[in-house]
Order: sequence, then structure tokens, then C-alpha cells
Amino acid sequence: MGVVKTIKKMTLVISIVFLGFLMVACSKDEEISNVEEVDLSHELKIIEAFGLIKAEESKDIIIDFPAVVQEVLVKDGQHIGFHTPILTLDLSEYQSQITDKKNDLNIAKLEHQRLNKGLQGLTLENREPEIDKLINDLDFSKKLYGQALEDLHSKEKLYEAGAISQESLDQFKRSVDEAKKNVDSSEYELQLSASRHDRELEQFRLKQDTESDQVGIQRERIRQIENNLSALNDRLNKSYMIGNQIVSEFESAAVHDITYASGHMTDTERKAFSIINLENLIVEANVVEEFIRDVHQGASVRIVPIADRTREYEGTVFYISQMAFPSNGETVIPVRISIDNLDSFLLPNYNVDVYIKVK
Repeated sequence: MGVVKTIKKMTLVISIVFLGFLMVACSKDEEISNVEEVDLSHELKIIEAFGLIKAEESKDIIIDFPAVVQEVLVKDGQHIGFHTPILTLDLSEYQSQITDKKNDLNIAKLEHQRLNKGLQGLTLENREPEIDKLINDLDFSKKLYGQALEDLHSKEKLYEAGAISQESLDQFKRSVDEAKKNVDSSEYELQLSASRHDRELEQFRLKQDTESDQVGIQRERIRQIENNLSALNDRLNKSYMIGNQIVSEFESAAVHDITYASGHMTDTERKAFSIINLENLIVEANVVEEFIRDVHQGASVRIVPIADRTREYEGTVFYISQMAFPSNGETVIPVRISIDNLDSFLLPNYNVDVYIKVK
């Protein structure tokens, strides 16, 4: 009897459970049949990506002149303001180079003045009056000689007529010969003076050209020294140099990768430090290639820093790379995002999640 009751009870329990399953199934069917279809084709979509806070403007500072680092005034990663000193330098060696170059310039200018004065002082003896006198003497000698020849012709006729003696004729011939010698002598003196003038003129021009070349060479030397001196001064005339200190040229900046310590000699091929502008931070994010077609410049972005997920920033996509790159087994396209409500919490190299809004 007890067994029969037990079987009846078990049969009853099984029946109740089966009826329960049937009721639940019918209820689900009714719920499914009541679901309304919704068109999501115009709903806003979100593309999620991982990004880093980056400085859009940064500089590597290289000290391109010899100096000794006297003091490092900031620590690696320190935030600084406009004209905050970063390094103090001993510039005595470099200032000596500038002084020596100035002395070289002064000496070169004095030498140029001396050479130019010598060039301007070159003179050529004026032999024109002497030559003019010799020409006149020659003309006069030729005139006397011509007159003597005419007189000789008359004397010869007188001699033939017996009017004068042979001795008188011979004496007159000797005077004609003397007149001819005077002509020859005048011609020789004129040729000698003309040759001397030509030779002196050639020597004068040669010396003038030589000294003019020396003046030109010295002028070029002055130009080179002035250029070298200007280059030396320009190395100190930097926006980040005030006196013997290297300072920040940004209103808000961070210094990192400081490679010098007190007592170090500067190296023209060595970076002293890097400085980044904290007023112009952006997000660099990588978008997986299968989603990049939906990302466009001007798209709105929500930015959430990993350091504090309760904070949110708004931004805009302003650059999409024209190249894809492999990253962690995927192909990604870098994008850059501006930060509209940037504050002092976000720092370079902070990790952020970005949510790009696309349609």
C-alpha cells in the first residue's frame, strides 16, 4: 500500500513538472511573437580604438657649441613654464672664440685699409710734357736740317760758278751733317722717352692689378670672418637661450630624456634633452582596417583615459594616415584626434580608449 502511494505521488510530481515546462514554453512563444522589428540602419555606430596621448609639438635640443654644463635645474619628466631655466652653461671657452674672431676681424680691416691706401696712392710719372718737348725739338731739328739742305744746294751752285771756295763748301757740308745728327739725336731721345713711358705704364698697371687683387682678397677674408662671427653669435641667439641658460620656450612644457649632468662637456652631435608643448596634446589611435572606411575627418570622438575612467573628453578626428601598418597581428591605420576640452590631467603617453562616432 505504501508502495502504491509512493508511485502515485511520484506520478503526480512528474505531471506537475511537465505541465510547468509546457506553460513556460508557451509563454516564450508568445513573447517572441510580440517582438517588434526596429530599423537600425540610421542609428549611430561607435568604433572603439586604443590610443596614446601625444604632443603635437616637440623638440630635441642640441647644444651646437662648446660649453660646460654647470647645473641641471630640472628633473626628467618635470613640467615647467615659459622661460623656466633648464640648464646653466659655462660659456667662457665659447666667448673666447668669439673674442678671438672679433680680433681677427679688426686686424683684417686694418690690413684692408693699409692695402687700399697703398692702391689709392699708386701714381704714374707724367712724361707727356717731356715727350711733347722732344717732339717739338725733333720738329725744330728737322726744320733746321731741311733749311741746311736747301742752303747746301745753293752753295753747291755758287761753288760750281766759282763764287766760293772748296773749303767754304766743305765747311757748310759739315754744318749740314751736324744738323742731320741733331735730327737723329732728337729722334733717339723721343723713342727712348716713349719706350720708358710704355715700360713704366706697363709696370704701373701690373702693380695696380696686383695690389687691387690683394685688396679684393682681403675684402673676401673680412667677409668670411664676419660670416664666421655671425654664425658664432647665431648659435647663442636662440629662442631657448637667455644669457648662459637654456630655458623653456613654451608656456606649458615637459622635459624628458635629459642626457647631461653637471660638469659634462657639450657635444654637437648629442641631444641635450627633449621638450614637449603640453598646450597642444592630441590622441594618436590605431583603427583596425575593417572599420577604417567608416572613419572620416571631422568625426566626433569620446575619449576616456585609462588613468581615470570617470573622466571623459571630447575630440575630433583631424588626420587619417594614408598608410596601413601591422600591429599585434592586425593591420591598423593611425588616426589623430584633437582634444577639445584639454586640461592638466591628461599627460603625454597616457593610455586612452577612444570611441569614434560614425553613421
